[in-house]
Amino acid sequence: MATAFKEPHGKTDVASVLARTRVFSSDSHIVEPPNLWDSLESALGDRRPHVVRMDDGDWWIIDGKKTMSFLGINAGKRFEVDSHDLRTSGTFEEVTRGASNPDLYLTENEQDGIWGSVIYPSQGLILYSVPNTEVATLAMRRYNDWIADFCAAHPQRLFGIGMLNVDDIDEAVNELKRCRKLGLVGAMISVAPPAWGNYRLPEYDKLWAVAQDLGMPLSLHIGTDRADPKVGDAAFRLDVKHVPPSNFVNSDYRVRITLSDFIYSGVFERFPDLRIGAVEFELSWIPVYLHRLDYAYTDRPPRGPEWRKFTDPDKLPSDFFKSNVFVSFQEDPYGLRLRDIYGTQGLVWGSDYPHTESTYPRSMQILETIMADLSEEEIVQIVSGNVRRIYDI
Repeated sequence: MATAFKEPHGKTDVASVLARTRVFSSDSHIVEPPNLWDSLESALGDRRPHVVRMDDGDWWIIDGKKTMSFLGINAGKRFEVDSHDLRTSGTFEEVTRGASNPDLYLTENEQDGIWGSVIYPSQGLILYSVPNTEVATLAMRRYNDWIADFCAAHPQRLFGIGMLNVDDIDEAVNELKRCRKLGLVGAMISVAPPAWGNYRLPEYDKLWAVAQDLGMPLSLHIGTDRADPKVGDAAFRLDVKHVPPSNFVNSDYRVRITLSDFIYSGVFERFPDLRIGAVEFELSWIPVYLHRLDYAYTDRPPRGPEWRKFTDPDKLPSDFFKSNVFVSFQEDPYGLRLRDIYGTQGLVWGSDYPHTESTYPRSMQILETIMADLSEEEIVQIVSGNVRRIYDI
């Protein structure tokens, strides 16, 4: 195994490098306006995502369930107040204006040193927690139309990621094709599918094939485990007011399981140009994970049909991670110090604007700190080159 740390090359003037680089955030967000899903009223009625004002702010209601208030009310405030004083609910009027206006979006991100953004939803993430297939699918489709229009205002700098519900794989294939026609650069699938729909199943090959052929990376974004539609309402468990801190500390657990299924089942052997992204899980888990991937492959006896050998005898599981998986992070200095184990070819940085934990509006200062030991080439690769290559920007 490679040594854990890079040989020192002298301190890089990170601020200077960033100043002359068009910095891209690989993981930014919009905040959906309250009327985004109103056009679904005839199809879904009050089952559609809609906003109800309550005593402590505006709350999204989906399929009769209270879900989440507006992300974006705390933009930048983590640097100003104690974390225990940050709020989990508020009104849409309190959300930073750029989060739902493409012109102001560019202005606020330019002030943060960011030239271009790959954009994910906010409330849309919660749609994966809605077990009702019809509600989730129609709401995702409507979101895809909206984010395409949002990004079309500045198509050289704003790049939308669509949403796919893979309850029906054929429907997901068709929606992915439509996302490409809309001008979106990639799409999301749930980090964790239902137990009966594991991504190692051959039924998904038609989706992986289309994603590869269209050059559409598929993202596993934090907070998008799929609620089982066969379970129904009992699977719809969401209470953003009561989430234990252990959930945030161990958020990479599920994505490690899913990526392992992709790798061991040979998805990347069959589709060598398919790109899967682990988004907003940081980096420090990767070195130990890669070691365990390879150890299980080389030193454990088989325990069922999933224990298969790759066609290429020289390939290890970690090789497929390095060639087919990209990882978006915010501010993980420890993970960067271990980068020689997994390389920088798949690392992309994101600000998470305008969410509470975002680096906005101090992104450049944070990058200067966590990238102080990187070379100029590595910095440019991580904040610009990789995301442009992955999304063909």
